[in-house]
Amino acid sequence: MQKPALTLLCICGLIVTGCSAPDGTSAPYSPATQHITVEMPVNAPAIGQQFRVVPDTADRGGLGGDHLGLDVLSPRDAPVLAAADGVVVASFYEPAYGNRVEIAHGPDDEGRIVTTRSVHLNTRLVTMGEHVLRGQKIGTVGSTGALAGTLNHLHFETRLNGTGVVDPHLLWADGVGKVTCFDLDRPLPESPVRLTYPVQCR
Repeated sequence: MQKPALTLLCICGLIVTGCSAPDGTSAPYSPATQHITVEMPVNAPAIGQQFRVVPDTADRGGLGGDHLGLDVLSPRDAPVLAAADGVVVASFYEPAYGNRVEIAHGPDDEGRIVTTRSVHLNTRLVTMGEHVLRGQKIGTVGSTGALAGTLNHLHFETRLNGTGVVDPHLLWADGVGKVTCFDLDRPLPESPVRLTYPVQCR
């Protein structure tokens, strides 16, 4: 188990200079956030920071603010993949998050539309209205936008019905917390929507 000081150091490094971590590893959750047990394939690029929503009732001392997605550590210009079939609903640059691509994928098992958001991209390779397939290259990893610092990484978010932000670990194809690498030879059902890892497993 990592000690809190080491965890804090890594989180600070993500903001300022960047952390590196071996494939198949996943950063711990913040103490104030509901934890999900995460199972990483050994060849999956590391998760450097988890989803974090700090309750309004929590003491925020040392916890930092909300972090509404996963930070996946991957080299600059590594492919970013569509996590499921869908339609591009946004593709643009903005100052805080840099290059952004959002894809609406379809309903989850409760009928809510699952949308994914990939930001800090170095390049965007799809345009609004374009239909994409699971595993299709939609951009490349980068560090664009003020909130990326100098760290090349993918910040990956999931939303339900466009606004309700949820932990991406709830939606993997292999089950809750089971990060699922994209495999061209493995067919997955179109509905309900389940996601595969938005970067290439090595």
